[in-house]
Amino acid sequence: MMEMEKKSLFWGHACRASIFCASIFGILPTAASAAEAVPDWVYEAVGQLEAQGYVDLAGKMPQECSREELVRIVAQGLHEVDRIQQGTLADEYGRLSSLAVRDEVHVKLYREQERLAKRALADAEAAAKQAEERLVRESLRGTNRLEVMQPLQEKASKARLRLQFAARDYALATMRREKRELALAKVSERRQEVFSRMTPREGAVQADAAAGAPASPVAVTVPAAPDSFPAGEGGAYSYGEPLVEPGVMDEAMRLRAAFAEDLALMGYADEENAEQQLYSSVLLPEKPEPRLKVDAEVRADASRSGGIERGDSRARLRLRVFPDYDIDGNWHAAGMIEYEKYLNGGTDDGKLRLDRYYLTGRSGVFDTTVGVFSADFAEGNIYDSKFRGLRLSMGSPVRYTLHYGKIERAHEVAALSASYDTPFYGVDAGMYRFDKINGAARNIYMGNFRAPLGDFDFGAMLLHGTDRRAGNGTGYVLTLAKKGDGWRPGSMSYWLKYYRQPSATYVSHTMNGMADYMSYDATGDGPRRGGFRGWGAGLSYTLQKNLMFGLEYYDLSDLDTARRSRTVWASLTGYFKNYED
Repeated sequence: MMEMEKKSLFWGHACRASIFCASIFGILPTAASAAEAVPDWVYEAVGQLEAQGYVDLAGKMPQECSREELVRIVAQGLHEVDRIQQGTLADEYGRLSSLAVRDEVHVKLYREQERLAKRALADAEAAAKQAEERLVRESLRGTNRLEVMQPLQEKASKARLRLQFAARDYALATMRREKRELALAKVSERRQEVFSRMTPREGAVQADAAAGAPASPVAVTVPAAPDSFPAGEGGAYSYGEPLVEPGVMDEAMRLRAAFAEDLALMGYADEENAEQQLYSSVLLPEKPEPRLKVDAEVRADASRSGGIERGDSRARLRLRVFPDYDIDGNWHAAGMIEYEKYLNGGTDDGKLRLDRYYLTGRSGVFDTTVGVFSADFAEGNIYDSKFRGLRLSMGSPVRYTLHYGKIERAHEVAALSASYDTPFYGVDAGMYRFDKINGAARNIYMGNFRAPLGDFDFGAMLLHGTDRRAGNGTGYVLTLAKKGDGWRPGSMSYWLKYYRQPSATYVSHTMNGMADYMSYDATGDGPRRGGFRGWGAGLSYTLQKNLMFGLEYYDLSDLDTARRSRTVWASLTGYFKNYED
């Protein structure tokens, strides 16, 4: 019995190994037609062009392509290389951004396919093992009747064949996933390289476009640019470096020479010349960017709370205007003018005020903001409100940010945070100090992990706070969210969060629930409150262009009194601007 089991297991493993090797080295019958006297270096060069996003093999290996298919692919790659080489940094940044989005979608799809293939392989292995064991048992029992053994042998044979196909599918799924992950990493690296070379003007325009949302009232800053930018034709800027990497150019030239006759027969040269003649003399006038950009939003919102731990229900209309004046192509003078009208509740009714005013731009290696601006600490779970002082940011791929200044409830605030992002996950860390909150200093430490989870974004944030009066405490925030497509009509985003935050872990929370009401600092000399725990959910839906509906719900409990609060908040927001993207 043991001998037969060993033979059976050997057969299963041998089948899986043979299928895997056949998939790797392209010796399956489907790839037999690909080897029409094509040198091996051609396949490597075509693979490099695909990794850089110049060609699309539609999931195939280069070795699986016939010579005719390779000629068409090479023509496509040469056309892209020539087109990109004549473009601008902003054009290349946009192309790489599109490729990154495409590759991210493909990676998620291939991961799911690999997971399903792995499950199918496990099921096939279990079924094959069961069929072999049944066959071995009956053989050892001396069962020689044809009507018994033949069905068992057929079942075992079908199980082995199913196992072969399952092993092949899993190997191919794994290769596709690994190949796309590598392509995504290369595209992301190249995209960051191009971004670091862009001019401030190009960087701001492209960054807004990549965000998929209306331009922010805060000027977008990019890594430092050289002191001068030699101007090319059509206003394109060059740093003396080609837009296409030298290695790619070399491979493109080798492919052009290797397939010269094939390209000539298919009319590639004639088509390229005709296209250049058609468009070379057509120069689109560049529309000047306005020095003063104005964004604005009008919001109607209402909230209602229930329970013992609750604030006043309110309804209001709010207007915010965000002027942004380009001083010299780098420094911007920006701000926010706000007007609020309370329909019920609220105490700050009917006042028009300049609530934010600041300068932002590049200073040396730092992206600098100074004045009165909005500060968001730890995704708003620590602080999200007005900040008077200085903000400095620098670094890539690790981004460091320093805040120093004051807020309404603290005479001195110092905050240092770091963020690191990859295509597959992101991590954040930070230290925050607020002096003289009710006569005591509050120190808060934050660590955060972010990663995609299927179609959603998952986040786990850990917070620890020390406060002599409010007490020390450790809390956390768990997040599951799905982002929409900004202001595109029909776009919807939603999120779900669970909170546990003692008073020492936050100062002014970003939520529309009763978190600040349950804070020790918010009560003054009243009853001691220790913070909150509970969950919140929200969604945003773009009804039409520049008109968005929002709905949020919170169910929270005070950590000290266990008193419960439920809040519903709804809003309708309209967006306006005086310029075209």
